[in-house]
Amino acid sequence: MQSVHREPGAQDAPGWIRSDPDANRLVMAAVIALFGVALQLFPEQVFAHHGAAAYDRAARIEIGGIVQRFAWINPHALIELNVTNSAGHTEQWTAETAGLVILARAGWSRQALAPGDRCKLIGIPARNGSRTLILERLVLSDGRVLTNFIP
Repeated sequence: MQSVHREPGAQDAPGWIRSDPDANRLVMAAVIALFGVALQLFPEQVFAHHGAAAYDRAARIEIGGIVQRFAWINPHALIELNVTNSAGHTEQWTAETAGLVILARAGWSRQALAPGDRCKLIGIPARNGSRTLILERLVLSDGRVLTNFIP
């Protein structure tokens, strides 16, 4: 068995942590630099989020209808909207919003929408043609605008 000499009070640390503060700063600087390079080379991938790749970020869609349900839930609130299409049939659309903290800072609340409210949604549609979108902004029937980001 091998004996290891330790200074009094020394503790085991993961292998990448060094006792030298300058070495720790160097490792941290390298990690930050690597993240910066990744951000420059692959911005979409660095900021990718669950499901965002399924949406066509180059397109925008605007739909109007009646709120069926507004779910103030984590990680994103959901808006279900009944929309009458050009043939006169009702289609249900679902809009995914930003996180609740961002919505609250942008002026939303749990009571922002109720079933029966009429509104218009503007957002990024799904690539696969499903009736879903990532909300950018919502226009209420009284003209007020709620955004999906902090203004």
